[in-house]
Amino acid sequence: MNSKFLRAYVGLLCMMAIFMYGSRLYPAASEYGPIIHFREISHNFSPVFEGAELTYTFVVSNRGTATLNIEKVTHS
Repeated sequence: MNSKFLRAYVGLLCMMAIFMYGSRLYPAASEYGPIIHFREISHNFSPVFEGAELTYTFVVSNRGTATLNIEKVTHS
């Protein structure tokens, strides 16, 4: 298994864990404040050749009543 594929796979697993854990912190809609919602919490890339660029867009929406500010986005 090449290192770029492994890095992408580990990154996706980390994002999936964060998304799943975050959804447990806010299980029900509240009257006030932002509520982040992801259409999908994971994406599996098919096997790729070394050096190939992989991209995917996660759709994020705010289901709350206040502005949702996303201050930092990172990748791995």
